[in-house]
Amino acid sequence: MSTVFIKFRAALLFSLAAALLAACSAPMPAPPSAPAPAEPAAATPPVPTAADAEPSEAVKAQFAMAVKAMKAGKDELAISLFTVLAKQNPQLASPYTNLGILFYRQGRLAEAEAALKASLQRDGKDYVAANYMGMTYRASGRFNDARLAYDQALAAKPDYAYAHLNLAILYDLYLGDLTKALDQYQQYGQLADDTDPQLAGWLTDLEQRMKTTGGTSKP
Repeated sequence: MSTVFIKFRAALLFSLAAALLAACSAPMPAPPSAPAPAEPAAATPPVPTAADAEPSEAVKAQFAMAVKAMKAGKDELAISLFTVLAKQNPQLASPYTNLGILFYRQGRLAEAEAALKASLQRDGKDYVAANYMGMTYRASGRFNDARLAYDQALAAKPDYAYAHLNLAILYDLYLGDLTKALDQYQQYGQLADDTDPQLAGWLTDLEQRMKTTGGTSKP
């Protein structure tokens, strides 16, 4: 794989972060300062596994067109383009990853899960797909499955800040393990590209709750 292409992939992965505002059922109310799950807004370009050849220039161009539609909010066009790419290049994980992202954002959780599973079957180290799988499971109320998915993302990329933040939120608001939540928030703070101005508030709120609960919180 070319150095330019690797740099292109890294730039896309870390370009933006968007807070997710969609509501979902939770076993306990969130404290006023609690963060929403974090998602990388950029999509992953087509990266071959070790056994595959470098994607052709035509595939890269098709992928760039699909990403452009995705970033422009033209979800249905992006879904159509990524679906064609997936059918024509079934060995690539990235089209399925982006289909999963798009379905997740539309609240089509069953389709998101299917697409992300297809991605991870092709590349178990696709940490973006694993992170979105965790978000999909969390939105479906499958909190232990979400934890395992975030763990998979971090096993593939231990310094992936988004997964640390989402795992912190999961422990904090859904699994009730405030001690582990604190550890993940702190790791997120160390890894985030820019200092999150809300992080200090989250940590203060969490530490105050830990004093009264002993590090756990019941739903």
